[in-house]
Amino acid sequence: MKKALILYDSVYGNTKKVAMSLSRGLEAGGLYVDSSSIEDFDIVELKSYDIIGIGGPTHYHGASKRMKSFLNKIKHLKMEGKYGFAFETKGEFRLAGSAAKRIARYLNKMKLKIVHPIIAGIVLDKEGPLKNATLDLMEQVGLKISDNVNKSNT
Repeated sequence: MKKALILYDSVYGNTKKVAMSLSRGLEAGGLYVDSSSIEDFDIVELKSYDIIGIGGPTHYHGASKRMKSFLNKIKHLKMEGKYGFAFETKGEFRLAGSAAKRIARYLNKMKLKIVHPIIAGIVLDKEGPLKNATLDLMEQVGLKISDNVNKSNT
């Protein structure tokens, strides 16, 4: 059974909710899934996973300071043969920016095969809530990712 890891940075809890919904979708697709905040995760464990999803909130048009620091710690890891995807939470306005774009760049540096385009959960206000049906959508995205990974291995 393939192992997936969902890592997230969350300030108001919205990104954690998105991470948990993605995890449920991955599990429904037949993957074993662990999830953790970036602060609680030991990067030595990273190479034991087949699929790595990393996400965080968009702050000041980009990734949070905690996420930038975390990405700098893992950027040297080479993860050829493994899969990755980036997700974020952000406001629904044209100039919101993107935390996930930076995350995706680091996943590429780590040589992960990107298995899904950037995933964005929309928050309606700084502290939330998430836009209606976002969590159901994230669960479906997780299921689609697991299907994509399973198909690429057959």
